[in-house]
Amino acid sequence: MRSAVDNQHYFPPLYGGVECGECEMASTCHSRYKYQRDRRDFTYTSGRCPRLPDRRGFVDKSQKKLYAETFPLVHAERGDESLALSLSIPGEKRLKKVYLKKNGYWYFRERAEGRTYIRRRISFNWFKSMKDVLDYMSLYDADYCLFQAVIEDGFF
Repeated sequence: MRSAVDNQHYFPPLYGGVECGECEMASTCHSRYKYQRDRRDFTYTSGRCPRLPDRRGFVDKSQKKLYAETFPLVHAERGDESLALSLSIPGEKRLKKVYLKKNGYWYFRERAEGRTYIRRRISFNWFKSMKDVLDYMSLYDADYCLFQAVIEDGFF
C-alpha cells in the first residue's frame, strides 16, 4: 500500500520488475529500454534504473535527494567495533537513533506530549540483530549502507 508521499514520485520496488510507464522521468531516462534495468547488481551505465537502489542502498546521485524525501531510510555506518544506525524521515531535518530490543524489534524514540517519549517500531530488510546488518555489510564490503524502512503504526 502506497502513502500520499509515495504517489508523488515513482521509485521501483527493491525486488521485482521496474515499471517504466509509472515514472515521470521515463521520456529522458537512459535505461528505459535496456534489459538489466531491474538488476540491483548492475551499475547505472550498464542499464540499471537510476531510481533503483543498488545493493548498498544508493540511487543515482541525481535522484538521492528525491529518494530521501520519499522514503524513511535507515543509515548504517560501521565503525571499528560498532555499528551506528539512524533513521531519516521525510520532512524532518534531524536523524533519529535506531535501537534494538532484545526480542528482535527495531525502534526509534519520538517525542510525545510534554517531556515523554514513545517508541515507534520500524522494520528494514529482514534484519533481526546487529550481526545480521554487519554480515550484510561485510558481504558487500561496505562501511555505509542505506535501507528503506517501514515505520509501524503501533507504539510500545
